[in-house]
Amino acid sequence: MFSILLLLFTVVPAIEIYLLFSIGAQIGGINTLMVVIITGVVGASLAKSQGMAILANIQNDLNKGALPANQLIHGLLVFGGGLLLLTPGFMTDIMGLSMVFPGTRHILVLYLKTYFEKAIRNGNVQFSSFGSGGGFSYSHHSSSHKGFENLRSGPKEVEPGVFEAEFKEK
Repeated sequence: MFSILLLLFTVVPAIEIYLLFSIGAQIGGINTLMVVIITGVVGASLAKSQGMAILANIQNDLNKGALPANQLIHGLLVFGGGLLLLTPGFMTDIMGLSMVFPGTRHILVLYLKTYFEKAIRNGNVQFSSFGSGGGFSYSHHSSSHKGFENLRSGPKEVEPGVFEAEFKEK
């Protein structure tokens, strides 16, 4: 975790500053500033329009009684892409645009779904009940678990008189 934070807070900004100065030397300071401002404005408007479309798709899925899992992933990517586009810099703009544009976002969604499905199958992602301070956790380690030994069947009492269970509607 420390290495990821180190990368995010030191290496990425250092690369961004280097790129800003290098590109600024090639195209000029005013042009560099204009590119940064334009990508921020265009990115924010694109993130807003894509976000509204995704919210409408989520509402449609919920009205049909379907789980909007894909749309939620799309929404998270658009949100993250919008944040990256508001951050000044060329590298973050490229990453943000790839997360906001529908074509590249669909590829990222497929990659993320495959990655998390594999992580769940290997036992690196575990879900637990919210009743006892649960949620989900992700642990990355090299050993793989072939089964779901930690899964339990049947209802679990999370509070006196309150049970957690799965059901199917008929």
